[in-house]
Order: sequence, then C-alpha cells, then structure tokens
Amino acid sequence: MREYTLDEISKLVFTFAEQDNLTFPGEFEHRLDKISSKILYSLIREYKPLTCLEFGTSWGGTAIVILKALEANDKPYKYIGFEISEDLKKETTRNIFHWASGKLPNKIDFELYGDIKQNLNKVPQELDFAFIDPDWDEDIAKWAFENIIPRVKKGGLICIHDWSVTKDLIYEGGTYPGILYFIELFKQGKMPLKKVFSDWDDYKNSSIALSFWEKC
Repeated sequence: MREYTLDEISKLVFTFAEQDNLTFPGEFEHRLDKISSKILYSLIREYKPLTCLEFGTSWGGTAIVILKALEANDKPYKYIGFEISEDLKKETTRNIFHWASGKLPNKIDFELYGDIKQNLNKVPQELDFAFIDPDWDEDIAKWAFENIIPRVKKGGLICIHDWSVTKDLIYEGGTYPGILYFIELFKQGKMPLKKVFSDWDDYKNSSIALSFWEKC
C-alpha cells in the first residue's frame, strides 16, 4: 500500500462507498463524520482485512461502518471491539444489533469487551486491521504503541482517529497528550507506520481527523 492522493481516494470512495450505497449511521450520536466514514469503508473494502480490532467503540457508529465493509467483502472475518465505558459498550451492542436486525451474519466472529488493558489476552497475536480511538491520554497511547501496533502484521492497515496533524507533524486541531506522544514517536523515527491517507491534509475540519497508515 502507498500514500493515496485526494483524487485517488475520491475514486476509491466512488468505487466502493458510493456504488455500495453506504448509509451513514444517523440514528444515534456518531463521532466519525460522513467523509471519514466513506473513506474508512472504502479502504477496508479495498484492503479486505480478516482479523480486525477497534478500541474505543463509543456508541458503535464506527463499528457499524467497519462491519458493513467487512460484510460486503463477503469473506469470513473476526471483529473484536473494546470500550472502557460500560454504558457506551451497551450502546455499541444495541446499535450494532439494531443495524443487523437482531442477528449478526454467520460468517462473522464478533466479540466486544470492556477495558482493553484488562483484556489483552483477548487480542489476537496478529491483526490485519486496527482502529485506534481511545481517550488519548499519554498512558493509553504508550500502551497502544507497545501492545497493539506490534500485533498488526507488516502491510496491515491502522486507523488513528483525532489525527489533526499536518504533514510536517504540527498539531493543529487539539491538545490530546496521546496524540502529542505519537507525534514525538514519528519525529524520532520510532513509529513503524507510513501514511496511506490523512483526512486532515485535505479537509482541515475539527471533526474530520481520521488518518490511515500501513504497518512497516
């Protein structure tokens, strides 16, 4: 995988999100905007990961976008999600099963847990895809760098949410300590990721800050 231009991403979105008539989960609060949702869906359709991890799931909107893409790929797959808030975990479950009309597809291996730090043994040793969206304190960012990113296989896809950071690694859209920690890792050449696409490079909106990376 290589870094996509905006034109290439737009064509990918047309090929997958638009042609598949992707609908945005609008019945409940969903922190991922429509542009990012379409790009996320389309890259999963293109890359076709089989073993997928997400933390935190919040209300489950992003999980539904991921699951829709995995379902459209029509391959057996594993999705494992984590949400530290018990109330939000319940909302994730409720919204996912509402989307699935009460019954998830037979080919999905679906698991949802609470605090990922207390359930590391539930995380597969090798991941094709990881969506990283915690509360972004420095401790959880450091933990993710040490425990999750190493499990993503070489060539695997990683999404980092809230990446309102320029190509020159200037943090423009927030003050999360965890994002600042990741920025420092990139500056020191310690982050084993290369960019696929970052919404912030082209859209520059506080709610449009999803980034996509390939594991080196």
